[in-house]
Amino acid sequence: MRIKSVFLIGLLYCAPIIAQPKVVTLRVGGNASYIGGFEDFNHVYVSLNELSKGLGLTTFVLKSTDKLSVYSNYGSLLFTPGNNFVVVSAGGETKVLQMPIPALLANDKLYIPAEYAGDYFSRIIQGSLEYDEAKSEFDYSPATAGLPEITGVQAQSKANGAVIEIGMQSLPRAYEASITSSGLGGEPDMLYVTLMPAAGNVQKLDSLPQTDIYTSLFAIQSPNSIQLSFRLKQKYVSKQVFVDSTTNSVIIALYSSADVQKIFSEELKKKLENEKKNWKLDVIVIDPGHGGKDPGTIGVHGTEEKNVALAVGLDLRQDLRRALPKVKVVMTRDKDVFVPLDERGEIANEAGGKLFISLHCNSMPHKPNPMHGVETYFLRPGKTGEAIRIAAQENAAIKYENDYEKKYKSYDADNMILTAMAHSAYVKYSERLAQLIEDNVSAVASVTDNGVSQAGFYVLIGASMPAVLVETGYLSNVREERYLRSKKGQRAIAKGITNAIVKFKAEYEKNFTQN
Repeated sequence: MRIKSVFLIGLLYCAPIIAQPKVVTLRVGGNASYIGGFEDFNHVYVSLNELSKGLGLTTFVLKSTDKLSVYSNYGSLLFTPGNNFVVVSAGGETKVLQMPIPALLANDKLYIPAEYAGDYFSRIIQGSLEYDEAKSEFDYSPATAGLPEITGVQAQSKANGAVIEIGMQSLPRAYEASITSSGLGGEPDMLYVTLMPAAGNVQKLDSLPQTDIYTSLFAIQSPNSIQLSFRLKQKYVSKQVFVDSTTNSVIIALYSSADVQKIFSEELKKKLENEKKNWKLDVIVIDPGHGGKDPGTIGVHGTEEKNVALAVGLDLRQDLRRALPKVKVVMTRDKDVFVPLDERGEIANEAGGKLFISLHCNSMPHKPNPMHGVETYFLRPGKTGEAIRIAAQENAAIKYENDYEKKYKSYDADNMILTAMAHSAYVKYSERLAQLIEDNVSAVASVTDNGVSQAGFYVLIGASMPAVLVETGYLSNVREERYLRSKKGQRAIAKGITNAIVKFKAEYEKNFTQN
């Protein structure tokens, strides 16, 4: 690591401060890494980004303000340049804590005082982080409680290859495997398997006896993940990694022949087919917006959004049952009742939903208004002022809920970014569904295609699946209000959404079949 002998920090103080570069050691188990930083007259500051990555955590910088968010599977931290306050979200609560001295921005990087870092990081990691000032050293002691544990490792020889099966208490969210060749004639290849979140008894794993497949196994436990290193007995030309949800196992198939198609045993084929079923789009959730004491927006002539949304939703359910008879269709409400926004996502998840469609009507602040057309949104922080305005309009439904300020206090702009990143696995599917809805609704209904947008709709946050929100038209437009309240208009919109879902289902399942 090359560090200049001195550098200036003048962004957050009246006069520049001459600071000496400093390298701080981070020890995780038996491994050491090095964090860049600097030392002024009284304190050591370390790079927030480097410390986070050394702990296996992810960071995100909000470039407009240089705020930096750190997040793990257990929570998040938000630091602001020149500010003593740290926003900590963990255990279902969000707190604002105060550091004795502020975070500093220098050379376009955010630095925090090393002596206080452990107090905040220990709140979002499984374990403790302590700083030894005399040694200029962080020591991380992982606590694996709460992480899915490895229950066993089995290896079997197969025709033209081998199978290693890693049993788990529950399946990890992420897994990968790689084979590394030494390039030397007598040296064996290594197989590295990383599971996250996951934990294991390192001593027990290291002491497992050799098998026909590998001579030794070495485990390294990190804060939220574990890596298993297998010293292989022979060379394998390729590998396949998948999970078996029926046994909570991660399976690595190793192939000693290049003809992969001939290598699959009937046993592995069966397990792959079982896993494909988990990705089958067999449950669709329809969410008619508002309801009960929450009328939603109200049209020029008194049409209530909740009634249009429910009518379209009921027609959509009927059309989907006809078009996709093998698919289960669930509604968050099928009558005029109030359902809190967070419970709508819970209903979808508990039903095993694979697709979530929330139905709404749009409106301009001043009525009547010529603005018209259908718009479809997916979850991401809003890019335009109009998208942000519409999201705020729909999110205002929380005011009908008890203790809404407490329930939704963490739904600020920064946490919305983190939430959207957590939904990144579904974003491309949500965006594709949104585009299909725009294309197909405008093709069969008398509404204009206003395009696909992104915004922070609360109702989409809780749905762990591809999810969209459809603004079917503007009740603030007299002509469009008349069309939306008509049975003809409601059926046409439902038909367009049905056509879009049928096309999306075919694309979605084809993609997973091919991959």
